[in-house]
Amino acid sequence: MKSTRYMATVLPGLEDIAVDEIQQKFPKDRLLSTSRGKVFFESYLPTDHHFQLKTVDHLYLFIGQFSVGPHKRHLSQIEERVATFDLSFAKTKEGFEEGYFVNASRRGKHTYSRFEAAEAAMRGIASRYPGWTQGTAHHHSLEFRLDLDGDQAVFSLRLTDSSFRYRGRNRLFSPAALRPTVAHALVWCSSPAATDLFVDPCCGSGTILSERLNYPFTEIRGGDLSETAVRTARSNLGEGVYPGVQRWDARQLPLDRGYASKFVSNLPFGRQTGNRSELGELYDQLIRETSRVLKPGGIAIFLTEEGSLLRRAADRNSLDCQEWFEISLKGLRPAIYRLQK
Repeated sequence: MKSTRYMATVLPGLEDIAVDEIQQKFPKDRLLSTSRGKVFFESYLPTDHHFQLKTVDHLYLFIGQFSVGPHKRHLSQIEERVATFDLSFAKTKEGFEEGYFVNASRRGKHTYSRFEAAEAAMRGIASRYPGWTQGTAHHHSLEFRLDLDGDQAVFSLRLTDSSFRYRGRNRLFSPAALRPTVAHALVWCSSPAATDLFVDPCCGSGTILSERLNYPFTEIRGGDLSETAVRTARSNLGEGVYPGVQRWDARQLPLDRGYASKFVSNLPFGRQTGNRSELGELYDQLIRETSRVLKPGGIAIFLTEEGSLLRRAADRNSLDCQEWFEISLKGLRPAIYRLQK
């Protein structure tokens, strides 16, 4: 049986988490390499098995890699190399008749734009397959991707659409809501277990709680100070989790001492939401409650850009606090922190 090579794209900073998810869920898959926002791996499993990956934004079929120069005269290299790839497999893809399109990304010092690179790649496809329909940016069924990083180019075919990373098209999101793949990365960092008594004290629209439902648990609880957020979370989570979502103040949780084994949350941080001048007091109170409600040995996984405030609050409440991963999120640089009681 022949193996297949894939490229998975992730939010920059989550590469190691995605690698761990791949290795835990598909131990026979072989990691090839990682780069900023990308994980390359090889598998003998059918493609649809890998749609179980939840920290991944998109999954691509790796087609080929080649060298390319930085100047406009080197655009012909892209056209010529893409024309050498056997893309006949694409004719079996659903909606093939609707046409193909190439999107490109570019990192490095190039004198041509990513749009010019994409056009060169489309000329390469057209020269080899003149009978194929070329689509437009807004109307196509086959989406090829050209990633330029310095003098290296990777050509691939996208296997997933936006519903893959957004978990369908019917979810509602509150202000500052996390992308589901980021929420899943936080859940994954908590090492989900069937015995978990899981709490998100600042649940917003319930994205973290929704992602936690992918794994067995004993109980899930979540809440938010905003009535609108709680209604949105209940709508997103459905009746099965409804009793576990309520309006509360994360600084005074209606939970018994030592109730929870895991806390996971996207904490408010200054440039994204809330008033930073009040965050110090908020973090002190929230982490004090976290310490009270966590069982001995319990852990909390928090996302915030306010690392100094979090570490200070954790120290005051005798919680070990470690920064695990810094990520790039909407122009911000928050980090994932692990606290343990």
